[in-house]
Amino acid sequence: MNEQTTPNPLSALALKLRRDPRYMAYALAAYQQQENLSDKELAETLSILPELIVRLALCRRPAASAPQFAEQVRELADFTLTDESQLAGILRQVDGLEKLAALPVTAPETEAQAETQFGLPLAGLLAAARDREEETDDQAQINEPPAAKNMADDE
Repeated sequence: MNEQTTPNPLSALALKLRRDPRYMAYALAAYQQQENLSDKELAETLSILPELIVRLALCRRPAASAPQFAEQVRELADFTLTDESQLAGILRQVDGLEKLAALPVTAPETEAQAETQFGLPLAGLLAAARDREEETDDQAQINEPPAAKNMADDE
């Protein structure tokens, strides 16, 4: 049989583990979906050979809140020849977005009244994560205060 037509059993297992949050396959799949990355782009992001993605995917996922998180990430990075800081960032991003997704949804009229356990309002929590297009020079001139326009015209 041709080796290309025979599915790699480890790759098949990694695909199954994408549904199990205890494994790196899940975290990598979540990150790929969040960032809209291909397998090749994921490998580039981690500074890893594409063949080692399967090796990483089969590993247990360290909990970002665990005291051993840094040590576990270091071990994973050494085992898979991955960029340690990039791997830690991916795990923290996936963990953070999972926690945000688990927050209860409040009704629009009570959203401003909702507070976290620390007394901070939840309203606008996701507003900080929105991308903002940079202003072009034309837009900057339109948004300039009138006094600034007059001073520019006087020169």
